[in-house]
Amino acid sequence: MVVGANGEIGRRMTQARKVEAVLFSGPVGVLEGLWGKGSVGGAAIPAAIICHPHPAHRGSMHSKVVHTVYRVLEARGHPTLRFNFRGAGTSEGKYSGWDGEIGDLEAAAAYARGRMGSRPLWIAGFSFGSWIGLNFALRDPDVELMIGLGIPASGNADGRRFEFLDQVPWPFLMVQGDHDKYGSVDDIVALRDRLAPLGRVELRIVASADHFFTGKIEALREALNDGIRALTPGDASR
Repeated sequence: MVVGANGEIGRRMTQARKVEAVLFSGPVGVLEGLWGKGSVGGAAIPAAIICHPHPAHRGSMHSKVVHTVYRVLEARGHPTLRFNFRGAGTSEGKYSGWDGEIGDLEAAAAYARGRMGSRPLWIAGFSFGSWIGLNFALRDPDVELMIGLGIPASGNADGRRFEFLDQVPWPFLMVQGDHDKYGSVDDIVALRDRLAPLGRVELRIVASADHFFTGKIEALREALNDGIRALTPGDASR
């Protein structure tokens, strides 16, 4: 095989070997996902599950924001699971209209734990995925860190809000664009200020970024890395 300039073909092949297409059982049918092997073997570092934006509005695990989160966590050595909620991609079922997707995340957590042989998890969610992820994380005592991006603190397409969030039992990183129409800076700061007395909360605002961080992916990556470092100061991996 001829390797292209700067070893580009080799890098792509290496990346492909690190990611495996997977299927696992969900509450209403088979769900599809992408399992990233990470770079640390065994259960030395928690798997991270990444939840995509609204499935009824073309959200999927192939979102650029979801992929950016994956790349940041993969670089830190985390095994990762991106997956499609019911009705997205080839995942069976259809959008529940309320909170059935929390069950999809529970199934994803069971799959990741089966792969890892251990229970600790990190959870990340973008937009709708942040609402699902936070609901799940409050129910599961083995979540070690939560990341919410594009949090619809001003109300999402279904009118969901975050009044249910009345405790912060894990370090919580919030990453928001300052032009996010679903979560204004005022509303996201108010949410941060309400939660800060309850636990460890970090907020990173990405300048000139909309809800989807359009054209600001590198700034998003920097915000994620900076926030994670602030919440995991003893982590020598990165």
